[in-house]
Amino acid sequence: MYILYKIVYSNPESIENMLKLPITTKDDIIESAKLQRRAQYEEQRKSRIFNAKQRLFGLDLDSLERQIAEKNKQRQVEAECERRYEDQTQCQQLAVYAKSLEMDKRKRVAEADLNYYRCQFQRKDQRREYDLNDPNWIKKALPTRVADDDTRLGISSAQVFSGEDLGRNERHLRQRAQQRAWLDQQVQERKRAEEARIKADLVMEESMASRDKRLEDMANAERKIRNQMTAAIYDFNTQLAKSKRFDRAREKKENNEDDMAEIYNMLTSDMLTENPDVAQSRTNPNKKIAFMYRGMSEDELAKFREEQLQQKITNKKKQTEKQLMDKQWEQYALNMDRELMLKQLELERKQKQLLDDHIRYNARLAVEQKMQNEIANKEMNRNVVSKEFYDQFNKTSR
Repeated sequence: MYILYKIVYSNPESIENMLKLPITTKDDIIESAKLQRRAQYEEQRKSRIFNAKQRLFGLDLDSLERQIAEKNKQRQVEAECERRYEDQTQCQQLAVYAKSLEMDKRKRVAEADLNYYRCQFQRKDQRREYDLNDPNWIKKALPTRVADDDTRLGISSAQVFSGEDLGRNERHLRQRAQQRAWLDQQVQERKRAEEARIKADLVMEESMASRDKRLEDMANAERKIRNQMTAAIYDFNTQLAKSKRFDRAREKKENNEDDMAEIYNMLTSDMLTENPDVAQSRTNPNKKIAFMYRGMSEDELAKFREEQLQQKITNKKKQTEKQLMDKQWEQYALNMDRELMLKQLELERKQKQLLDDHIRYNARLAVEQKMQNEIANKEMNRNVVSKEFYDQFNKTSR
């Protein structure tokens, strides 16, 4: 602040000169650059437009050629994109088709496994409620009471009461004998269990060896069965192909026989023999069947010719009346033409008279206008066009 104060009071003339100079801002520089670019573009435009060798009705040939090249390049790029899109679409379609085939194969295998499982492990006779749905349950059922010692009889069956059975003594004897038998059986079962345990160990060892052998035999049998199935499928396909060829030959022979029969039927049918009786309708005696009609009979032809003759007479009479009417109309037209011609001549005479009056009026106006122009040129229009007036044109391209 002190420095500015010192400069102002030390040299007042320099401050006065500084205030007279214009201040240049950033916007002024930008505006000046715009004006310079605009002037440069204007000079380039003038060099292109006023060049008679390069100009062609004001068109920029270089720009047009550049645009054409860009368009052609864009078309090539679009064609390449279309080709790549088509290739990608085709690859995707092939992948989808292969995936659909694989899914169909898996579905068939799953359905075959399901059907095999149902046939092997879900039969009707393996169900828990099969005894309720067994069609032969009546044949297999037992009577209500077989004997006094029937085990199916309970307390609420009201069939056997205590002390009323017939085999009470025998039952006691059987019970004691059964107890002795149970004791002997338990002893024997213990012995047999020990022997069975020893035998089971031996059997286990033998079963392990037999299992390995059986697995090997099963593998060999499976391989053999697979080969047999392949041979059977080949034989089946061969027989199927032979049967198809035989069926095609038989079908072709039958078609040829049917065609020959149809041709024979057509040749011997009423349509080609032109039997006129088949065209008569059975429901209406005055009606004919259109697609089977083969022409008129002699009576119908005679009647038809008589009607034709009557129509000729009627038409000739109408033609005579028409000619008479035409002559009357021609005479009327001649009279009208004569009247119109007279009116046209009168109208042309009036138009000619009006034209003559108009020409005389225009001649009088031309004389007056010529006198007015002479007065205006002598007294009012004294300015002369100088060379500077013509030099002001074709200075810019706008």
